[in-house]
Amino acid sequence: MPAMRVHDHRSRSGQASAMTVPRLGDVIEVGEQDYMYGTGQLTLRITCTGDRVRVGDDEWLHLEGLTLRADGTQLGQSPRPALVRMRAVRIASPSRSS
Repeated sequence: MPAMRVHDHRSRSGQASAMTVPRLGDVIEVGEQDYMYGTGQLTLRITCTGDRVRVGDDEWLHLEGLTLRADGTQLGQSPRPALVRMRAVRIASPSRSS
């Protein structure tokens, strides 16, 4: 996988543009139909945000993060890539630096 560039798609006022963009350290939850590729709900602690891409009528975002179990414990040591549908991202726990 090519290296991901870190972007902050927030305006100068600090507000996210159009849709909420996860920040480094946020924990997000995404349903199976709203990310590529995997099965079941995906829960990630974000380690890297990448580019937005348009697929059909939806905007998607390249992310990397540490996979978390349902109880919040980390599953594995390596971040995994995911392409997530922006409108379906739910921030379960904001980063502590927010």
